[in-house]
Amino acid sequence: MHYSKEQLIVLFTYLPVLVAAGMALVRYRKAARPMKLLCWLIFFALLIESISRILWFIKISNLFLWPVYITVEFALLTWTYSLVLDQKWLVALRGWMLGVFTAIVLVRELGQPGQSVWIDNAGRSIESVVIIFLALAYFYKVFQELKVQNLLLEPFFWVSAGLLLFFSGNFLIFIFMNFILLYSKNLNDQIWVIHALMNYMLYITYAIALWVGREK
Repeated sequence: MHYSKEQLIVLFTYLPVLVAAGMALVRYRKAARPMKLLCWLIFFALLIESISRILWFIKISNLFLWPVYITVEFALLTWTYSLVLDQKWLVALRGWMLGVFTAIVLVRELGQPGQSVWIDNAGRSIESVVIIFLALAYFYKVFQELKVQNLLLEPFFWVSAGLLLFFSGNFLIFIFMNFILLYSKNLNDQIWVIHALMNYMLYITYAIALWVGREK
């Protein structure tokens, strides 16, 4: 079967997830609690990517995995940042945030029956805003406290940098994704290539974070 260049780039986004999962498996036992949560996220992403690829090859829609993935990702990232930022308000609110987020995703999914070609991007857009805020809050905390001597050896510098770049770069994609699909299939393919390349970058930063955090 012939695959286009764009399809191959999207298909092989599996590889950086696999690399990050291998690193997570090696580092998990000695990792601090926030990094263990990151490992859980990577393992879950690998599972979703594996199922997604199998469904793609047998030509079954895998879009039902989208709300499952973003809900678990949102839960694990907000939980992780509540530990890293060590803010009581975030610890108190993280359960409510997840509840509201899950309700929005469910309502949006149940409210669009039969539209299997569309991705409901409301949840992803909300997630983007929240994670961008948390990543910026991490950088603010680091630069206010001035306790970190070398940022390049700080695991959550890499995690936060990767998340900030990923969600900032993809925010407009998430908002206009379905409009782009309606407007032009070729443009849609190019947009998904950009998204895939950002996904490469994100999981590479996860792997780097796990590597530099091996002594922490």
